[in-house]
Amino acid sequence: MPPVILDGPRHSCALGGALSTVNAITGFVPILHAGPGCGGQVFYGQNFTSGYRGSGPLGGVSIPSTNTYEQEVVFGGEGRLREQIRTTLELVKGDTYVVLTGCTVGLIGDDVRAVVQEFKDEKTRVVYAETPGFKGGSNEGYEIVLNALIDQLATKKPRIKNRVNLLSIVPSQDVFWQGNLSEIERILTSLGLEVNTFFNGIPLDEAGAAALNIVLSPWVGVSVAENLKKRFGTPYLVYPLPIGATDTTAFVKKVGATLKIKTADVIREEERRLYQYIDRISDFLVDFDVQLHFATISDAGYAVALNRFLVQDLGWIPSVAVVTDQVPEKHRAAIRKTLDLGKGITPKIIYESDSWKIREAVEKEKPAFILGSSLDKEAAERIGAWRLSISFPVTDRVVLDRGYAGYRGTTTLIEDILSAIVAPF
Repeated sequence: MPPVILDGPRHSCALGGALSTVNAITGFVPILHAGPGCGGQVFYGQNFTSGYRGSGPLGGVSIPSTNTYEQEVVFGGEGRLREQIRTTLELVKGDTYVVLTGCTVGLIGDDVRAVVQEFKDEKTRVVYAETPGFKGGSNEGYEIVLNALIDQLATKKPRIKNRVNLLSIVPSQDVFWQGNLSEIERILTSLGLEVNTFFNGIPLDEAGAAALNIVLSPWVGVSVAENLKKRFGTPYLVYPLPIGATDTTAFVKKVGATLKIKTADVIREEERRLYQYIDRISDFLVDFDVQLHFATISDAGYAVALNRFLVQDLGWIPSVAVVTDQVPEKHRAAIRKTLDLGKGITPKIIYESDSWKIREAVEKEKPAFILGSSLDKEAAERIGAWRLSISFPVTDRVVLDRGYAGYRGTTTLIEDILSAIVAPF
């Protein structure tokens, strides 16, 4: 089978997704067992294209790495890894050290597990995940590393009845990951729940203590939830990232029904606040007749969330939904069902990661508004469409804590969409 070459890919490799995930966990130190270019290429190719995320406390070109060369390929790199772990423990302060493997190591077959086991008596913890880039994209890397960390760190603990784990929002791959997690955490906290995002300071060791795992994607994170259910018996709920009053309220009710907690007061107050703001732009929506045909170019999670929000809450008309991540076939029927919005309103769904093919498909549909990435600027210009960058890669916006999820994210998204329309004026 000939190699697949993508023009303008919309994701990093498995190592990239794993590295961003580890870097986002407080106190965790990544150690790359990979070639000399992997760390730098992942950093520059991913973080600078994720709203200029930056390196964080331990990232960029300062990531500890074995920098494997020809010698390790021929004779094996276990000795070099052993040396790098020992040096990192001496020089870099952290709570947990995570060895991540690259493509070279995945091919030569170093016994990483055996080397890591040699450090089991250290005061700090050393664990590992096999994350060669060829295992998939950023989303697969996120799943691989979380499953590996749970298997090696999480232990059986008493169930905390009001605690939930949030899964599926992948750092950097979701450009707005911090803002989205913060908003979902805020909403669930208002229901009286304790929320573990895996990035907010609750030890990953306690992953099995939750009463419910919430998967905020049609497929990313499902394997992690299934792993937690198998190991600790924790039930899980799959509900793609909620955007807009309709889906966010449905999400809150679903969580409430699952955990048997009251939600009416929270929903009433949140909707009151949201509709107060939406009322302020109702004249604009009516007077300018802002009911547009639109296209989304994003991963499956955003494809579902954006199409449902724009149709249900803004009354827009879907044209095409290009899904750019490698969605397993078994999840595609559920995605199609979720995007069937009734009365014949369903976007044309295309699974494609190649930017050239994406541009051809979108230009053929000629939508008036494109919600995609910075790579879609040319397509928008060619058909005279408005455009907003909401999916990786994003190089024309700086993103700090901005997010589009939940009630407050809805007002932010409406502001950004309508601002893109009035900007030329």
